[in-house]
Amino acid sequence: MANKQTIKVNGSEQYNVVVGLDILQNFKIFIRDYDTNKSIFVIDSNVNDKQSELIQNLKACFNETFDYIVPAGEESKNVNQFNQIVDFCLNEGVTRETTLIAIGGGVVGDLAGYVASSVLRGLPLVHIPTTLLAMVDSSIGGKTGINHTTGKNLIGSFYQPKGVFADIDVLDTLSDLEFICGFGEILKYGAISDPVILEILHGKNLLDLRENKNQMESIIQRCVKIKGLVVTQDTKESGHRMILNFGHTFAHAIEKVLGYGKIAHGQAVFIGMVTACYLSEEMGGNVNEALLLEHASSMQILPEHLNIDAETLIEAMQSDKKKKKNELRFVLLKQFGKPFVSIVPDIKTVIQCWEKTRLILTDAYSHS
Repeated sequence: MANKQTIKVNGSEQYNVVVGLDILQNFKIFIRDYDTNKSIFVIDSNVNDKQSELIQNLKACFNETFDYIVPAGEESKNVNQFNQIVDFCLNEGVTRETTLIAIGGGVVGDLAGYVASSVLRGLPLVHIPTTLLAMVDSSIGGKTGINHTTGKNLIGSFYQPKGVFADIDVLDTLSDLEFICGFGEILKYGAISDPVILEILHGKNLLDLRENKNQMESIIQRCVKIKGLVVTQDTKESGHRMILNFGHTFAHAIEKVLGYGKIAHGQAVFIGMVTACYLSEEMGGNVNEALLLEHASSMQILPEHLNIDAETLIEAMQSDKKKKKNELRFVLLKQFGKPFVSIVPDIKTVIQCWEKTRLILTDAYSHS
């Protein structure tokens, strides 16, 4: 049975996020409102190999389809891939009624979303997220973009999809690492808005949840609800939406320093959240970071993920697009469920918190 949640943006504009098992029928009904003569499918290469039946069923909803296969991995979120997909769309003679279907994780969703926002100044966009992380986060809210050599997601746009369809069954083909990486964002939602999520996950091996699809569906729905409420209040990240970046200032810097693709985004977010918890305590917060740290083993955090000196990390954070003037701002916690945004004027405090994170997570690895 599918669950449908409505995301409202820009006054009267809205779209539905459908989560459930075997939700293809919902897609067939949805697509009747759009031009079914032609569609462009932008598909992750791994998904194209592993989900051929799903893809063929989706294609059957259209009279004519054209496929662009994106090489799997963060390295594909670049200007060259963007240009190639734009060329592909224009060479196939798309019109403003041609629907672009993004099938994959966050990389494909961000990349295809940016293409959809740019070609002919806007094509109808539909997300079919196939990773846990994309289901709970990147497919919702309209943030699209590609990476630049100076930082992550520095080129892009805000562009809302017409619909999001998350079928829990597609998670079956994910690797263990791809599956647990979604919990970087799930734990984030627990930290900033819904501590019940942290209670649900307390004491659990995250990989064991692969077998409990009903609980996974419930957890995903909780996350979609949180993001939907936040996005409704702040579509373009001018204020309240910034709380969704808890842990991300550190995470994006970690990804940049290690090299895109060397660490999964969910793992980097997890490390960033731990550091942000320590920083929150330095700024007067009361945070029980043990509820995050207990999942370090499940998140497969390795010593090489922490092999970054503090000065290099700080330098990488200086290029973060959310930085204003010469100040470093962080999403911090007064306690779980009560986030706030603060400038941290003393860089030494940030350095101390990073070094503490490195020590704690390295020790957790050695005892796992």
